Amino acid sequence: MNKRLYMAAAAVLLLSRAGSLFAIDNIEFNGFLTVGATRSDSSIDSQNGNITDDIGFDQDSRVGIQVSADINSRMSITAQLLGTNREDDNFDASFDWGYVSYAVSEDFDVRGGKIKFPTFLVSDYIEVGYAYPWIRPPSEVYTSNPITAISGVDVLFRARLGVTDLLVQPYFGTANDQDALVPQEVLPALGLAPGTVKYENFDAKNMAGINIALSGDIGALRAGYLQTEVSASGFGVKDDDVSFWSVGANLDWNNIIAYSEYFQRDIDGQANAFFPNQKGWYATLGYRIDRFLPHITVAQLLDDNSNNDPGVALEQDSVTLGLRYELGTGAALKFEAQRVEPKSGTRGLLMEPTNDINIYSIAVDVIF
Repeated sequence: MNKRLYMAAAAVLLLSRAGSLFAIDNIEFNGFLTVGATRSDSSIDSQNGNITDDIGFDQDSRVGIQVSADINSRMSITAQLLGTNREDDNFDASFDWGYVSYAVSEDFDVRGGKIKFPTFLVSDYIEVGYAYPWIRPPSEVYTSNPITAISGVDVLFRARLGVTDLLVQPYFGTANDQDALVPQEVLPALGLAPGTVKYENFDAKNMAGINIALSGDIGALRAGYLQTEVSASGFGVKDDDVSFWSVGANLDWNNIIAYSEYFQRDIDGQANAFFPNQKGWYATLGYRIDRFLPHITVAQLLDDNSNNDPGVALEQDSVTLGLRYELGTGAALKFEAQRVEPKSGTRGLLMEPTNDINIYSIAVDVIF
């Protein structure tokens, strides 16, 4: 198969290039769907309660519709509705993000509204499973930031540097009324029993950051940094400083695909007791054989507590074997088997400590 995954990701990000359901004048509707099932071999659930030893569809199943329209030759709007049930038992649709874009020039855009948060390589299209090789991006990295979109403004500046394209994306905004999964270690202080799945609201304000990416015919490099102030009334947290940085790269060359990313999260004050300092990384390597893409991912989540802060870090290693099969244009079938090993003395991304756990997943991804 000659179609490169990063090209598919770019097409998904601009879904108008992936085909549309229908068009009314200059309005286009496009969509994506993932139907996935998971099962583990342990009675210990994942920390969000969505992966258990029963076959479940809550973790990965979702559907989204993207709407885009040109207002005039320089302005356009784009919005996305998302249906998912990751935090409760109800499959609800919500306004995921939406913004208005103004083209100052061919290489300079300004956007305002609710903007997808550019934290990692696939953050812009993380809900569109067809755009990447895994069933779900490696949790050791991608669960480290619960914010997926910010209300604010960003600037997209593009330039051609030889055979590569440069993107510089500074942004500023807020992310209020966000939901974060409460760590199991904090539940007793809230009067809740161990094993409870609890989400708590928090606000992030004065969020300022930058995303820089270089992309070419065979892959991309990106780096990002942000800082913000976090408040959570349920935890007595007010305006604690948070900084977050990440780097990553992907490659698609001669049927070889590769992804790798690293992040580091530093939280000050009372917030650190609930959300500790962490760092993590993963590396994925695969080889495309006709319609098949077998791949392997190694990942690690680590403590980054260099100042003896009170937070209890979550640490684990994992190895994932995956297989993607192209069902035709715009559709893929995926299988994964993952072995997760929490570090001694911690529970990793599970509800309680265990020696190891195996997770099996299957999913169908489509774009339309």
